[in-house]
Amino acid sequence: ACTGAGRAAAYRAGARLGNMEMPNRHAGPRYFCRCGKATWIGIYRDPHGRAIGPFVKTPTRELGDITADVWNSVFSDMMNDGSGPPYMDCTQTAEEDIDYMLWGLKQEGNTAMLDYMAKEGIDVRKYMVEFMQYEPFLIGCRGIDIDADGATSLPGLYAAGDEVGNFRADMSGACTFGWYAGGAAAKRATQKAWADIDTADRIDERRGMIDNFMSRPNGASWREANLTLQQIMKDYAGVEVRSETLLKAGLKYLGDLRRKAVDTMKAEGSHELMRCFEALDLMDCGEMIMHAALERKESRERHIRADYTFTNPLLADKFVTIERKNDAAVTGWRVKK
Repeated sequence: ACTGAGRAAAYRAGARLGNMEMPNRHAGPRYFCRCGKATWIGIYRDPHGRAIGPFVKTPTRELGDITADVWNSVFSDMMNDGSGPPYMDCTQTAEEDIDYMLWGLKQEGNTAMLDYMAKEGIDVRKYMVEFMQYEPFLIGCRGIDIDADGATSLPGLYAAGDEVGNFRADMSGACTFGWYAGGAAAKRATQKAWADIDTADRIDERRGMIDNFMSRPNGASWREANLTLQQIMKDYAGVEVRSETLLKAGLKYLGDLRRKAVDTMKAEGSHELMRCFEALDLMDCGEMIMHAALERKESRERHIRADYTFTNPLLADKFVTIERKNDAAVTGWRVKK
């Protein structure tokens, strides 16, 4: 899910995806992306120790500070207007609630952050922790379109969890639809006979790409492709502003980057080979995002079009869909269900 591999593979296979144009931004401890904010039990404060929001004076596990939920761009806004940086202050949180918070962060897999804080002597009982708004990401109703059984638009392909575009992507959603999708896939398998799949050309193409990445005496690192992709997405499909001219320019540069990456990337071993293909998967995701953003001719949430500044109420209950047909991106619309 971190590199969009499931979405990219489904897209290349011809499955339909939805909501790819709608960016999501989470927040949490600075430079610890995906460590989240909801588990923290404290008060958001400015550098002078003043509460940023008016909601709570003493945080508890039952009643945390909802400032960032009401004002979800607060972390970026405070940096942009010079009043930041914003902090999470847990110094007034009760000891039992601190223990509960640290337990929760561990259960969520935030052990790298917790280990770092322990190693560096960062005790949330004594020190405020700087928070930030993270870069856009796709998790949460942005991805593969499924039905009530977890089936995609491509017969025989099922999806659940972070890769799904029209249902919850958290643990409960993944478990529920993973169960449904597994059962539906198993039932389908008993009703279908095995068939020969004519994929020889695609397999040979992929094998040739692998050979080229591994055998080149010199070449570009996957990091160069990845960083260039990040810059293109930030500049031409970012969350501050989008427009037809920006998106079309971005698609042109994205195509140039893909061709250059395939022709020049070099992998030193299997780990870097994996990274090379992850970079290409991310380019597929970038292509979907830009095409879908072009199709949605309005401004909605973090999808801000400079050439369509209004929010069209007629589109409030509709998803932009995208799929690949005859090696071309095809967009469409469907009503939310």
